[in-house]
Amino acid sequence: MRRSEVEALAIGLMRQHGLERWQFAFNRRKRSLGLCRYTLRRIELSSHFALAHDEVEVRDVILHEIAHALAGHAAAHGPRWKSICQTIGARPERCSVARMPPGRWRATCPACSDEFSRFRRPMRNRVYSCPKCGPANGKLSFRTNP
Repeated sequence: MRRSEVEALAIGLMRQHGLERWQFAFNRRKRSLGLCRYTLRRIELSSHFALAHDEVEVRDVILHEIAHALAGHAAAHGPRWKSICQTIGARPERCSVARMPPGRWRATCPACSDEFSRFRRPMRNRVYSCPKCGPANGKLSFRTNP
């Protein structure tokens, strides 16, 4: 989807569900799809996510964040938030799998060949390991992406 289409969709859905005094914005996050900023009364969507996915997936994330706004900060991903999700047509799930840009730092598990990506430089003198293979067999060595 194009940015203008996503923005129009988000503003329309926000108005439809009573968020008249709320704003919409894009952010450059690579590890989260959407964000509800309660104190600023703003719903944000990752531009990386929005440009790489179709309308159905984008709509669901916008509705997910609208449900957060309607439920309030204290509701988190609990029963109240889930109930509102079902009412407005969002999937009541905490997160989804999305195509996002890879991090600058990459590592491959020597045991199972799973790939791992980080956006921030891995800390020095810290041992990183594959969650499946453990530190004995799955020690990770991060290198920068070429």
